[in-house]
Amino acid sequence: CSSDLPQSIEYLFETTEGQNMLQSIQQRAIALNKLNRAVKGVIPAQLHPWCRVANFRQGILVLETANASWMMRLRYEQSSLLSALRAQILPSLTAIDIRINPTLAAKAQESAQESSSQSAA
Repeated sequence: CSSDLPQSIEYLFETTEGQNMLQSIQQRAIALNKLNRAVKGVIPAQLHPWCRVANFRQGILVLETANASWMMRLRYEQSSLLSALRAQILPSLTAIDIRINPTLAAKAQESAQESSSQSAA
């Protein structure tokens, strides 16, 4: 069923018919994770802890961010992100929807504390 050859992310999103539910969920999670890495490769590094891919459906990429100020910063990057993702990994991308998820703020805070305590050790 699976091969060692690289697959396009669009293929991963489209080939869920005829699979069992677990395979379908796993394949979608892999595709979203791959897309998340691509997004982080395009946006500025200071946005990385505050932003993540939430979903991709019907040509719309849904991004989550921690609060309104990071949302504005992400909106500033939106057109270059759209162009870069279309060119690199997702030609069918038509729009980017940015939503606020406050739980990202807590997670980003935790990871910042962990990395500062590791660098102090």
